[in-house]
Amino acid sequence: MLNMDNYYVVESEDNPSVFCDIEKGLIEMEGRSLPENVDSFYNPVIEWVKKYIENPKPKTKVEFGFMYLNSSSSKKILEILMLLKKLLPDNKLEIIWNYRKDDEDMLEEGRDFEQMTKLKFNYKTTS
Repeated sequence: MLNMDNYYVVESEDNPSVFCDIEKGLIEMEGRSLPENVDSFYNPVIEWVKKYIENPKPKTKVEFGFMYLNSSSSKKILEILMLLKKLLPDNKLEIIWNYRKDDEDMLEEGRDFEQMTKLKFNYKTTS
């Protein structure tokens, strides 16, 4: 059994909050993502996901709630999604894409990820 800790980053002006919970099989990210150094921000998340998929929960829930994603952040999110795709078909993977109802750009971003990864997204609007 792999010994893993949860991973948490507090939201700042340029970085989203990140919460990865091993026991719940939960990954959450929300806020604005335009980190000064995208590698130093996202690589620990990617490493956590790589370890997690070695011994995942039967169901993994991934919930995104971005207000803004720059292009380098989008590439990292795509990398995370492609890693999580390896959970299928043996495990369930639920992806929730939250977006403000007036934010067509974020809705489109979610649809682009869905199309690129061939994963099923659930879209939820927030006010």
